[in-house]
Amino acid sequence: MDDLRKALGSHATAQILLHAALLTPPSALSHARLAATFLPLIWSCNIYAWSFGIGYIASIHALWATELLLFRDPRKDFALLHFGTPPPSPVPSPPPALEIVEEKKDDSEEEIVTVAAVEDTSAVEDKEVTKEKEPVTTNGSHRIAWTEGYPESWWKRLVWVSKLNISLRYIGWATSDTQMVLYSSQPPPPSSKSRATFLFQRLILLGVCIGIMDVTNLYQYFDPYMQIETPIDEPFPRRLGSFFAKYHLDFLSPRFIRITVLGLQQYSVFTLIGVIPSLLFVTLGGVGLVDDFWGRIENWPSIMGNPVAIVQKGLRGFWGVFWHQLFRNILTGPGSALSRVDSLPPQSTLSYTIRIIIAFGLSGALESTRLPRDMPSISPLRYASFFWIHGACVLYEIILVRGAARLGFNGPRPLWASAALACARVVWTGIVLYHTVPVVQDDLTRISRLFGLRNVYLLSLPE
Repeated sequence: MDDLRKALGSHATAQILLHAALLTPPSALSHARLAATFLPLIWSCNIYAWSFGIGYIASIHALWATELLLFRDPRKDFALLHFGTPPPSPVPSPPPALEIVEEKKDDSEEEIVTVAAVEDTSAVEDKEVTKEKEPVTTNGSHRIAWTEGYPESWWKRLVWVSKLNISLRYIGWATSDTQMVLYSSQPPPPSSKSRATFLFQRLILLGVCIGIMDVTNLYQYFDPYMQIETPIDEPFPRRLGSFFAKYHLDFLSPRFIRITVLGLQQYSVFTLIGVIPSLLFVTLGGVGLVDDFWGRIENWPSIMGNPVAIVQKGLRGFWGVFWHQLFRNILTGPGSALSRVDSLPPQSTLSYTIRIIIAFGLSGALESTRLPRDMPSISPLRYASFFWIHGACVLYEIILVRGAARLGFNGPRPLWASAALACARVVWTGIVLYHTVPVVQDDLTRISRLFGLRNVYLLSLPE
């Protein structure tokens, strides 16, 4: 307990340091000096926290701090996206009138001629009327979108920085000058769903995910692989084998069934991570208790993507669209920064290669920190190799796609060719997952066995 207290205290210190760094205005510390001052302290705190057993959380925070303080410059480039009428800007006071002294030719007294340095009153009034008549940009129920850059007020800056620190996916943020200009004139499209429809669909999704988790928990009671050290290809016991034979599913291999169970569990968990807070905050936003950053339905996209991306892009679609993108920015940030330093075009093959190698390399190292260090049967290196193998497979896909483009094979295709290519992508992705998922599933199952069988709430337990 004392070690945990030290780890949490060190992690809290790292959080405070990151807030303090982003609260420091550019006039006090430049971007380079800010990173040089705060990043070593933040990394030191996270390394200390990692040594006491919370390496996964500490690693994520260290990478996130590096993304915000080194690879990006939020104080200069970021702006928070708002919807609704922007706050009134202070009207500048007119400059003082100019006094011009003229000498009369008839040797009389000097005459003061006052020349206004601003436009005449009628012209100003005409411009104000014209400004009021200018149409505002509409966006569904919102009248206009505007961006809030790094605030000068300390209190507004604290709110701005606090929202940025939890925005791992940069949802609700403009992260470049181009986006700021675009969002000010053309806001992101509104959702086609009403708030009530969104909440209703999320409630259904919540129920489906809870039901899936209950079914997979029930499955554990029938499969010895979930209870004792057993190879993933071990045949099913007679009772479970008879169940699959009854529904004509006995042609499915035990490995396929066990991988599917793990996939459903992971999908449900990550989906619930997004569904539960979205239900809470969108409901509060509907009654006006939170602002648009928290309560707008467009700010709560699903954590998991569309599986159709696998049909369209194969393994690239699996990792780039379908699987959760919670850590996309912290994993691709180093590669993107290196490409910018080398002045590589973002869409070039070399730039893609750099980003993929670094992203999957970091992902393997990051995910391996989740494993307990006192279990000799678990190998962090073997666990990380799953992500490194997938990075190599994604690179292989990119080489094939770029090669096909150079040979002119990416033009219009007949329907049968498109369908065959889509099937090939799905089969390729399935083969890679079938042969690599056991690398991580064996270790995850060993850890799960330490906690015993999970409770089943909706279904009846076997007798």
